[in-house]
Formats: sequence, structure tokens, C-alpha cells
Amino acid sequence: MTKDKRRSGEGDCGISSSLTVGGRFLVGAVLALMVLTGLLPTAGAEPNYPDVDSLIDDSGPLPRDAAELMQTSNLLFTTPSGIVCKKSVVREAPGVICAGDMPGTPPGTRAVAMHGTYDALANGPAQFLWIDPDQFFEDTRGQVPVLLPTGHKFVFWAFSSTQSFVCGVPASAALICVFKASSEYLNTAPAVTHGFVISASGSRVF
Repeated sequence: MTKDKRRSGEGDCGISSSLTVGGRFLVGAVLALMVLTGLLPTAGAEPNYPDVDSLIDDSGPLPRDAAELMQTSNLLFTTPSGIVCKKSVVREAPGVICAGDMPGTPPGTRAVAMHGTYDALANGPAQFLWIDPDQFFEDTRGQVPVLLPTGHKFVFWAFSSTQSFVCGVPASAALICVFKASSEYLNTAPAVTHGFVISASGSRVF
């Protein structure tokens, strides 16, 4: 994503809220929960998810390493189905949170989120959240989300074949985000893949 794309347009994207002290506490609590999840061993075969490699890449210059990743700008984007997402670095935890229609999710679900650590390690699977997503999006007034069209993807980083993060819109799903890491945080387990799929046939995290 280019710098111009990140700042494109002015207007009301429909998600606007100043992050309160209580909101900061909830953000910290959720990130802490993700860290604890990352402490658990992860095993099993590669998860099954729609292909993202063949999607058209709309990304701009990518960070070359974890240090540059921590300096990347936030990105507000949306999909043709109306899902709104924010890619950001919160407390040195790069990741994405999305809100919108997510068929097949547990009752009370308000959003789905996935974050890594400062060195692009995994923090466990993505999670469906009951927390008001406005508390994560912060104040987005005056911002117009960048459209991620069907058949396209945004790559947020790609340090190697086992260290990357991408969100895309294949024909078979409303949105898919895939996080590949060399290992879990504070864990010597082998490379892992986490993410989530939002689809009319059922949404899921992995």
C-alpha cells in the first residue's frame, strides 16, 4: 500500500470513536490474552483456507525487517461485502481487526482480530471478539477506507516463505487473512499458520 493510498480521501467511514481509558484497558487485555494463547503449543497439519497467492497484489513497498514493520502506517480498508478492517501496530503488536457481517460466528461476536509480536512471531490463532470494535478502530473520522476489491490482496509483510501476513478477497469468500510465522511467541515450535476466513458458508478462525 502506498502512502497516498493510506491517506486517500476525506469523509466518514462509519466507524468513529475516540479510544477511552477503558478502551485502552480492553485493548491491552485482549492483546494479553493473545500472548497467553501463543504460549500454548501448536501442532497439526497446515490449515485449509482459500488460495491467496494467486490474488492480484495491490501492495506498495513492504518493510524489509521487523524494525521497519514497527514503523509502518496504519491502514483502514474495506471489502465489497462491507467488512471494515484496520491494520495497525498496537503496543508493538502488528495485526488486523475487522468488523462487519460475519456469518456463522458465535452469538455476540462483534469483530475478529489477529495480532503478532514485535518480531513478527505468532500469538496463537485469530479470535472472534465480543468487544465493541470502535475501541480498536480509534477515531477514524475524516478517513475513507481503501477498497480491497474481489480478486485482490494486501501484503503487509513478507520476510520469507514462513514469515508473512496477507489479507485478500478471493471469489469464494468475503475476506481471508493469513498470518505465517516462524514460530509462536516464547515457543520453540516449528513454523505456524494462523488466520481467519469470513464467508457466507461460515466464518472461522485458525
